Amino acid sequence: MRNAKSLLNLAKQVRDKHMTDGDASPLKVLNWTVVGPLIDQALVIDEKADQLKREKLKMFQQRDQQLQQLTNVLRDSKQMKVLGEWGFDVLDNRVASPDNAETAQVKV
Repeated sequence: MRNAKSLLNLAKQVRDKHMTDGDASPLKVLNWTVVGPLIDQALVIDEKADQLKREKLKMFQQRDQQLQQLTNVLRDSKQMKVLGEWGFDVLDNRVASPDNAETAQVKV
């Protein structure tokens, strides 16, 4: 739901106003033994969802750091040669000297 935070905030404000007004509240017709806990549960779930979102982002950052290291290892020329020997298509994009111009973009 796009406006979950706004809706939860509104529900909490309505409940607070209802509680403040007490018997004079026009919302006393609602079953607050159901509505009150529903609001509380939704707030707890929302906070947990936010926490999990932060953890997810942290895990993606850790994964990306590991992938960067793996990328560097796999780009190492010695590793590329081995991968080529194992049948993987590997592009060697190193700049070749004029004497070695053929090897500038050769699959290993």
